[in-house]
Amino acid sequence: MSTKMGRAEYLKSHPRASAWAELADATNEQLRITPGPVKLEEGSFAGKRALILGAGVGGLTTAYELLFHRTGMHVTILEAQNRTGGRCLSLRTGDTLTEDVDDALFGSKPAETQVVRFEWPVGDAEPYLNAGPGRIPSAHKRLLSYLRDFGVDIEVYVMNSMSNLVHMGAGPLKGKPQVYRQIDHNLRGWLAQLVHEHAAELLGAPSLGIPEGERRALVAKFKSLMVSFGELDEKGRYAPTAGTAGFENAISRAGFDILPGVAAGEIAKAIKLEDLLASEYWKQTRFYQPVDFLWQQTIFQPVGGMDQVQRAFARKVAELGGTIHLNSPVTSIGWDAKRKEFVVQVAKIGSDETIEYRADYCFSNLAMPFLEKLLSDDLRGGKGKSGFAEPFKQGLDAVFAAQARPRVDPEGKYQDKFLAATTKVGWQGDRTLWQGRLITHEHEDDLKLTTLVVPDSEEGVVPIFGGISWTSHDIVQIWYPSTAYHDRKGILTGAYNFGQIAADWGRKTVDERLKLAREGARQFGKKFGNGLQEGLAIAWQNMPYIKGGWAYWQSVGTEEEAARHFNNLSQGTGVHDAKGKLSDPVFFVVGDQLSSLPGWQEGAIAAALNALTRMARPDLEIPHLEKLPDTRLLVEGI
Repeated sequence: MSTKMGRAEYLKSHPRASAWAELADATNEQLRITPGPVKLEEGSFAGKRALILGAGVGGLTTAYELLFHRTGMHVTILEAQNRTGGRCLSLRTGDTLTEDVDDALFGSKPAETQVVRFEWPVGDAEPYLNAGPGRIPSAHKRLLSYLRDFGVDIEVYVMNSMSNLVHMGAGPLKGKPQVYRQIDHNLRGWLAQLVHEHAAELLGAPSLGIPEGERRALVAKFKSLMVSFGELDEKGRYAPTAGTAGFENAISRAGFDILPGVAAGEIAKAIKLEDLLASEYWKQTRFYQPVDFLWQQTIFQPVGGMDQVQRAFARKVAELGGTIHLNSPVTSIGWDAKRKEFVVQVAKIGSDETIEYRADYCFSNLAMPFLEKLLSDDLRGGKGKSGFAEPFKQGLDAVFAAQARPRVDPEGKYQDKFLAATTKVGWQGDRTLWQGRLITHEHEDDLKLTTLVVPDSEEGVVPIFGGISWTSHDIVQIWYPSTAYHDRKGILTGAYNFGQIAADWGRKTVDERLKLAREGARQFGKKFGNGLQEGLAIAWQNMPYIKGGWAYWQSVGTEEEAARHFNNLSQGTGVHDAKGKLSDPVFFVVGDQLSSLPGWQEGAIAAALNALTRMARPDLEIPHLEKLPDTRLLVEGI
């Protein structure tokens, strides 16, 4: 899917799309549902064993909760990789990164290995790249609460600096990057001027239904509001000016061409409304993503890298008696009907042998499509009263089919699989590339002075301290570091894209992706693009044992079908015995893939708490959803 699509166009072609889940109130009224996550009782699972497949945030949350509440459950996590965290990945100097050659779930081969070679100047903070999640919204209270309890320091992530840049490859504003504040405040000014001019007419609109007798007083208030809202002059006009010397009457929100300081400033000439509209900047870029709910400030990041999240969870799991086995890829999940327990086989690295684990409960934090070849026939069995519950099996089959579909439909249009494609690029660069600098200037007149001045190319530039610059180029965005502003070097996210672009990038070599990313960076200045170093590229759809960025439920079927399968999978499942009787739920899927916040760590935590609630109270169901969130809106920010 092209990035050059505004929200209006997306909603027109997807009229029922929503960024947020909706509860199925009518259905829930007929069910006994849990009012929320329940507290696990001490000793409630004494002598029982739980296997957790995958040490992502969902799996780690499951383990921690079972152990923290002293349920008596013996907890073991089996993780295929040599680290915890799943998609929560921070890369530092000396680390290696190896994708598979393609996005096949099974049978793929390793591609080239990248080595992280970030320079670490003396006095700088340790450089790192958050290759997976990079932000924690302030609304994600459960994750923030865990981090507080675990003693993980957090700091502000700057989502938007008004000094960030906006580049467009087409239209009247193409080529030269525009400053975010100028587009934002110029548009506000022009809109405010129009509203001020037509205030009485607008307040008389039938859709508002304001009684005629109330309008006159409201018109004056409306005009007053527009003066403040759009920074208009006393006549209701939008005319940016540096103002009169000695008076606080500048109209300058949109910024300066020459910054005021030692000398007087020169105000930036307003971009004409017709040029703003013709540019379609809101379609060419994700300009308004920073004002969407989850991205509104304040946003956070852990000090020292997002992997502090899983490190803290893993440390707590170990302290409380849990065991995490790394380098332990699951090869099969079976069922011993006689002993009524799961039998999980794990590959023994370096040999053809497997190690067997048994448990009473199994929580799968694996991406669901992997279960297609891991679950035994005893569990996936045919239709009817064998293996898992029939609705659960149907849900899995629907997910498997969504993952198996081609990325190009019969009409030649791109379509994502269940596991969405997304790629990132990281760079290191001297901070002077975006934070600016002063230079010395030798005066050859009678003054005989050497002074510090701003280079001509930067005389109207406010340094960029954090935030995101946006572009119509396939890199989509560039993230600037939000901390350590006095360091010499900084790490940037040099591309973060989705859908068809990401799928195409994933089929390219690392060098080819970095070449494209540098080309995108050059849209913000050749010196900037050429100055970036030590590039890294990651296509999450190619990453072993992961194969995608998040779950795209719209691939599963119609809105109703997707919601039905999601709700059935959310309940977990029991296993039928020889007489066809279904046990209480003993197998659960966790992770953000089965939450109303796909693509977010908060979603992984919520899914874990739901699974544990269902295990503790099998008589109550997890509330059903009528509509699932569309990650095009919730995660990608269309």
